[in-house]
Amino acid sequence: MLRRFGLTLAIVLAVASAYANVQACGDKFLRVGRSARFRRYASVHPSAILLYAPQWTGHGVNDFEEILRRAGHRPLTVTTASALADALKTSAYQVIIASYGDAPRVKSALRDANAPSAVLPVIYKAPRAEEQEAAAAYTCLLRPEKMTQFDALEMIDRLLDSQKKPQTAGR
Repeated sequence: MLRRFGLTLAIVLAVASAYANVQACGDKFLRVGRSARFRRYASVHPSAILLYAPQWTGHGVNDFEEILRRAGHRPLTVTTASALADALKTSAYQVIIASYGDAPRVKSALRDANAPSAVLPVIYKAPRAEEQEAAAAYTCLLRPEKMTQFDALEMIDRLLDSQKKPQTAGR
């Protein structure tokens, strides 16, 4: 009887000590917003995102919209300057994604509509000087050739997080 009790106690202690070590296993592999399967990304700040894409064509925009939708965002794509102005007047968007060349037009439309949206430029295979200029002008950039879809979603969350910090600091 005492032998059985000692064996049971040893098994319980072994399982309990192994459980404490197992709890931290894998923590370093999880990143904020990603699920445990690494196939999905759940946005930290789900928001309305406007894609201004006069030069983007084909499946690229549709695929990017689907990636944003799966992450929890509400994307809308517009392709003309008048549609951009109308969209800014009718709805509030936290982020506007546009190519780096279109960013000044988007900023002008934001001023005209008095909208507090953040601009997230996309710079694609640009010369080094243009990349440096864009990095100096914007804190967050999308570089499709250098990023995965998860990196792009993390960049959007980083931009949204930086937009929310000044509001909470003043309270």
